[in-house]
Amino acid sequence: MIIPAWNEESSVGSIVRSVYARYKDLPLSVIVVDDASHDNTPQVGRTNQAVVITLAKHQGAWGAIQTGLRYALQKGAKIMVTMDADGQHEPASIEALIQPVLDRQADVAIGSYPQRGSAGRHVSWKFFRSLSQLPIQDLTSGLKAYNRKAASMLLNPNMHLLDYQDLGTLLYLRTNGMQLVEVPVHMQSRQYGHSRVFNNWLAVCKYLMYSSILCFSKFSQTADFNIESTGKS
Repeated sequence: MIIPAWNEESSVGSIVRSVYARYKDLPLSVIVVDDASHDNTPQVGRTNQAVVITLAKHQGAWGAIQTGLRYALQKGAKIMVTMDADGQHEPASIEALIQPVLDRQADVAIGSYPQRGSAGRHVSWKFFRSLSQLPIQDLTSGLKAYNRKAASMLLNPNMHLLDYQDLGTLLYLRTNGMQLVEVPVHMQSRQYGHSRVFNNWLAVCKYLMYSSILCFSKFSQTADFNIESTGKS
């Protein structure tokens, strides 16, 4: 279980406790990746028996997730689950989430709750489903399960510069042959704070612009590949 956390002292402790209580009979480790927080996030994580990795410099959610994936792979984890630190994701959802990966029906399982979110979020989802042709309803869910192959792909140097880990990683994984599946889950309202991406229309516009570039770049790479594959030597 990988939880990227930036100034989440108010919620991260209860999340870690809930995960351990729910799955106390399983060989599970909770990894809190402290993204250079200014509060007591790392201390709260350690107090609640999480493995805490503190980054020297703020990397953003995607950089923190990659750090957690790298650590988990080094420790031999077979399945890695990412979970937000704001209290939206319910530990009870993890069992259903990992099942398709355990059964080898998918390389990546996405916890999907498309009913959530603001108008800006839904506008973005609709736009990018059309543009990317990704058959995913909840494009920005941070609740995901990865097998080792998929997690290793996300540590490719080409993946280090993503500000928004959701659409970019899904496009990359699909382009590289990974099987994606959505698993219906329930999500709570945030316990604290607000979305850093969809909290106002300016942030939404920035997300739309950045993610559009990602989509077009992937289409361009696919087109180049097809031309090279069909060209005569």
